[in-house]
Amino acid sequence: MSELSDKALKIRAERKKLKRELTVLPLFGLLYFTVCGGAFGTEGIIGYSGPGMALILLAITPILFSIPSMLMVREMSSLMPAEGGFYHWVKQAFGPFAGFIVAWMNLLTSWLDVSIYPVLAAYYMGFFLPALRVGTTIGELSISGKALSWLFSLILIWGIVYLQIRGARLTGLTADWLGLLMMIPLLIMSVFGIANWLRHGFDFSLPLLPEGETIWGAFSVGLFIAMWNYMGWELPSSAGGEIVNPRRTYPIAMALTLVATIFTYALPVSAGLFGGAGADGKYQLWGIEENEGGEGIGPTLEAYGIDSNQLQAWGIDPSRSIGWQYPDIAEEIGRVFDPSNPALSRMLGILVTFSAVLSMTGLFIGNSLGAGRLPYALAEDGMMPLWLVKTHPKYGTPYVAILIAGVLFSIFSLGTFAFLVVVDVFMDAIALLLQFLALWKLRFSHPNLPRDKVPGGWIGLALVTLGPTFVIGLAVFSQILEEGLSSLGMAFLMILVGAILYVPIRKWVKPGVPDVNPFVASEENDEE
Repeated sequence: MSELSDKALKIRAERKKLKRELTVLPLFGLLYFTVCGGAFGTEGIIGYSGPGMALILLAITPILFSIPSMLMVREMSSLMPAEGGFYHWVKQAFGPFAGFIVAWMNLLTSWLDVSIYPVLAAYYMGFFLPALRVGTTIGELSISGKALSWLFSLILIWGIVYLQIRGARLTGLTADWLGLLMMIPLLIMSVFGIANWLRHGFDFSLPLLPEGETIWGAFSVGLFIAMWNYMGWELPSSAGGEIVNPRRTYPIAMALTLVATIFTYALPVSAGLFGGAGADGKYQLWGIEENEGGEGIGPTLEAYGIDSNQLQAWGIDPSRSIGWQYPDIAEEIGRVFDPSNPALSRMLGILVTFSAVLSMTGLFIGNSLGAGRLPYALAEDGMMPLWLVKTHPKYGTPYVAILIAGVLFSIFSLGTFAFLVVVDVFMDAIALLLQFLALWKLRFSHPNLPRDKVPGGWIGLALVTLGPTFVIGLAVFSQILEEGLSSLGMAFLMILVGAILYVPIRKWVKPGVPDVNPFVASEENDEE
């Protein structure tokens, strides 16, 4: 039997074990935590762009960016319902090299960026378990807070690895319950915030911009944050071979996610701003960070016209490294509701901190999905070692690839890699732009294949492409303007590493492995 037949038969045998079990609700849970994951992370758009600009951007970004991205994903996933999703989209449009580079960039950002969520979950959990921050002593053994925090991260990572191996459906349903539990504290906070506004009549008119900020500066920074909080629609397509009836399931799950995301952002932001945490200029504290390590937020806020006397009047320590996050906002809402009852303020802060732990856990679940599926899809296509296609005989998941991802997450969780944020943004932006270009290319190269096309013909396709292209271009331009072109050097280096790896993979790994036909479902591939 030839080498080609041996490898093809092994891949076919493993592919047959893969289970299609992601229905609407499980996929909704995964999508929600990929795109949104709670209101945490939106605080900065208020502090840096101003409340008026923030509310405008949170309203227009779904129209300008999310809905076009959803329509692109809808068409491409209906055209290619295969495991690997966007890898195959770009490969079929521009060839195997481009497809591999897109998958490589996604894997890098996943390993480096997604690993921070267990670390952040441990950080928030330190509010309840101080040992995670300051350490503890057991007998004569002294254990640092960093070591305990990493141990907590490992427990979280491997618990979710176990979930991933048990199946995408169980993982998605777990995400649904996490999302529900996470929203309850934010809803409670929002109820108190709305009650404050109704009782105290805080001015509904808030300033458009922060003091001293230009419209363009506020718009560009705010659009970047808003984009970051509305992107990721294509990522669950990496598990395309596990979605039941993807042409129906994926669009419904995306529509539910968009509604839930808008609600998740709009309610806590509005309740916080109009419920006391935005009054008298306090909105300026939201999400503000120190410019230089150790100097505190005092100098940052001085640039916006807020001096130390004002901070003292607000009870804010200017040496703290970051301004208000949602636990702080919840506490302020509680103080406004009943100044004589500090227990209420404390309770709201604790509840929202617990919500943050659940949010970070859910974000890790949603964003880690591709780290176990993309290697499987690449191996299935001959672009990674064959043993990565091993599928669990009982659960029908690519368990070897998931285990490898767990090991990498464990290693990278030792460091937060926050300095690579520019690299992550650039590579994600380039990958998404390539997917839109693939949408156009495949309209010309495969015009007759069935798909759920973007409505409106060629004009609709052009309009759908313009919004995300503008947002992506602005995000990259803003990074270069703020950080300089040299800040993208690491991104180009990482892409170069992928390009170098491509050569030996094509020469020694690919031979004997037939290309996957992504235009048909996985089970139809087995019949060819």
